[in-house]
Amino acid sequence: MNQLREAQDWRGALRQHRIARGLSLAEIARRSGVSLSALKAYESGDRRPSRKALDAVLVAIGLSHDDGNPILAGAGFAIDWRAVLERRYLADIDEIKSQADATPWPVFITNQGSYVVHWNRGFELVWDVDVEREFPDVLSRNLLSGASLARFTRCIVNYEETMSFFMGLLKGDPRAHQDLEHPAPWNEAAMQRLFEGDPQELRRLMEAWDRAAPIPHRIRHQYKVVWRHHPTGRDLRFLGQLTVCDIWNDLNWQEWTPADSETWLFLESLQASRHDRSRSRDADAGAT
Repeated sequence: MNQLREAQDWRGALRQHRIARGLSLAEIARRSGVSLSALKAYESGDRRPSRKALDAVLVAIGLSHDDGNPILAGAGFAIDWRAVLERRYLADIDEIKSQADATPWPVFITNQGSYVVHWNRGFELVWDVDVEREFPDVLSRNLLSGASLARFTRCIVNYEETMSFFMGLLKGDPRAHQDLEHPAPWNEAAMQRLFEGDPQELRRLMEAWDRAAPIPHRIRHQYKVVWRHHPTGRDLRFLGQLTVCDIWNDLNWQEWTPADSETWLFLESLQASRHDRSRSRDADAGAT
């Protein structure tokens, strides 16, 4: 049944759902506690139900949220978004982490404040970093505060394009208006550390902020990254994809998918090299 038509003719939709399930008005009255005369008036258009009465009728008919929400909207009531989201987008963070660990290219998970809460081997190989050892405290694992670290920002070959995207997301945050000097509460600590970083990198970031246009937040975004792998000087090309993976905890899945064959092959060589080094260490440990 077309949802737009249901929203425009919710009374007709209510009647069609009832008939399709073989239910009489008398049976709906019995199940819902709403009088038979009221039910007849709802369907005929002589009377408008209260939210409580309409909810009871929808339950009595046995409608799902998907079927009931257009009727609620057509009758002038707010739909039950939370119930829809909870049913459709439940997240298991352990499962999400396992998926990240099994992905061969860089994957990292960020929260509302742009803190990296999980990362995989591909991320460490491309960024040339041992996160646990080099960035042991949570605050140091923030993408925003890291934007003034030349070690990483100098690796972004398309700096203006990439940073304008992330600055645009900050500007477009619907939860709070913010700028670099007046950040949202969840970005305050990271912003303070940002201003303690390299002045030259901070100046570059401020310029990117000034140029960036606000980007409305969506479930999924794409951006391009050209990353210079510091140990080898190789330029790697990725299609960055930012996807909401946990609505309730505001977690974003970010993955850098190789954008050309050269990047694919180089990543495979990095993975193989790391595997060989790991096997060599294990063999040495066994020999001792």
